[in-house]
Amino acid sequence: MSVLTKELAFQNDVIAQMEAAGWKLGDPVGYNRSLALYSEDVVGLVKDTQPEQWEKFCALYPANPGQKYLERVAEQLDKADPNAADTRSPSHIP
Repeated sequence: MSVLTKELAFQNDVIAQMEAAGWKLGDPVGYNRSLALYSEDVVGLVKDTQPEQWEKFCALYPANPGQKYLERVAEQLDKADPNAADTRSPSHIP
């Protein structure tokens, strides 16, 4: 068995265990590589959990609120300190 075959078996086992625990397997079609986000999931989350805030955001950016929101999220994620483990840290994004 080659190293690649062993790695593929390991990868598939990890994926199967994550799916069994409730994780969803991502579809590369919905992945926005430039922003490193699943656009539909991010926008859907804010629409579902904060509908009033989403309406206000849409009023501010009527042309393309979804894209503008994704850009704003990506900007904030870029600012986050990857080493911030302390949730009280100003650079920690929940």
